[in-house]
Amino acid sequence: MAEEFIVNSRATLAAAHARLIDNFDKHKHTVYKVVNCEEGTLPMNSLVHVWLTEFAADLAQCHPKQVTKGMLEGIKRSAKGWFYHETQEPWMVHKVYCPLTKRSKTDYTSMKDWKKGEKLMFMNWLQMFAAQRGTILESKGEYLDAVKKQNA
Repeated sequence: MAEEFIVNSRATLAAAHARLIDNFDKHKHTVYKVVNCEEGTLPMNSLVHVWLTEFAADLAQCHPKQVTKGMLEGIKRSAKGWFYHETQEPWMVHKVYCPLTKRSKTDYTSMKDWKKGEKLMFMNWLQMFAAQRGTILESKGEYLDAVKKQNA
């Protein structure tokens, strides 16, 4: 099962180290993918997951570390649903078809498949949506650079 976390301070480094040790102790074999980025270039995909975790924590009145995978998946699907309801952007949904059962349904697309402009549009919307509910989502990294460029 894949897990993503961001290390951007000594505190998050210590937390990541503890998670790696716990995972190794539990499974005895692990594979890690490391993506290096320069300071201030936090990828949009990572930032949107940080934002959704912070938003879920605010709504649930808990610490972000207490946000479960189920809570994160729930807030992600709800945010996509609200966004689609308000914008009707066609790239937000696609048809899912199972050749085995011959069933199909409309479902939300994966954030990792969105184009940069689509991510920017969703993140602009999410920032405003969360702010209207009392949660401030901090602009940083690749997103902040894109917003500055967009507003120039």
